[in-house]
Amino acid sequence: MDDRQSIPTSHHGNIAVLMGGVSREREVSLRSGNALVAAYQRLHIPVHPMDIQSFRSLVPTLIEKNIQTAVLALHGPCGEDGAIQGLLETLSIPYSGSGIAASALCMDKVLCKRLLRDAGLPTPDWSLAYVRDGQIDKLDPDTPWVEAPVFVKPASSGSSFGVFFVKTLESLKDVLIKSAQMSETYQETSALMVEKAVVGFELTLSILDDQPLPIIEIQPEKGFYSYDNKYTAGRTCYKIPPDNVDARVLDEVTQLGLEAGRVMGCRGLYRVDFMVDLNKRPWILEINTTPGLTATSLAPKAALAVGISFDALAARILAGSRLDRCCADS
Repeated sequence: MDDRQSIPTSHHGNIAVLMGGVSREREVSLRSGNALVAAYQRLHIPVHPMDIQSFRSLVPTLIEKNIQTAVLALHGPCGEDGAIQGLLETLSIPYSGSGIAASALCMDKVLCKRLLRDAGLPTPDWSLAYVRDGQIDKLDPDTPWVEAPVFVKPASSGSSFGVFFVKTLESLKDVLIKSAQMSETYQETSALMVEKAVVGFELTLSILDDQPLPIIEIQPEKGFYSYDNKYTAGRTCYKIPPDNVDARVLDEVTQLGLEAGRVMGCRGLYRVDFMVDLNKRPWILEINTTPGLTATSLAPKAALAVGISFDALAARILAGSRLDRCCADS
């Protein structure tokens, strides 16, 4: 099928792909954004690539270029956390992906897990710790401590930045400080999630316009699905369909992923990550509202498995651009 037939472009006006940004995920964002730009160029859709290195200059640039639709390829803080979504809402510029609330809630791993648990959805137990100026400030008394092994994760980062696997609690203090140094809020108070490690295998479900794409099993050659294993070709094996996974488990993962997206209010293209334990019970790890679109990224692999080329996926992402509300003066 000719991908150019999959979207009427006349209704989107001047289109910009926003990429780069100022978070630690800048390089990944540039790779995602450039892949989208190349797809739109192949589809003969005029597009303005925008490498954002300062958000102060973004508003006048959007106005000067009369941008009428923004496709978001920004990852991490100021890109996935509702900030850029709010800015675009105030300018009445439709944008791709989830809205302000869903973006903010899913970016905050702890808030996301609390809402999932309140909705009766399974997510691994966790505790909170805080590091300030290189020292452990306090442990959150409102969250029960979990036993090793655990994963330590910055509460509001993506792409597995600052994620460490901890076998014994004796090393936890040093790992907390090291993880904080890799978080976006280092030198301020960094919130860190200490999450119970689920022994089993990892699955991910991408959802496009409320429709589940094929589930992928993630099999790193060594260790867990770290930043290096995510973005280095050949470091991870991806199984579509997953190896030796019961149809019942796949169906449960699909239903849990769709329900998680509904609970959080996600839209467009998003991804729900799971661990399945040795008793074949799925556990939701997190939700990514702006999945990566690089050569090794998961969502494009899942789309391709059902015949949706990268160009067609890019067209679908653009077609779903919208506003939650109009805040700007007419």
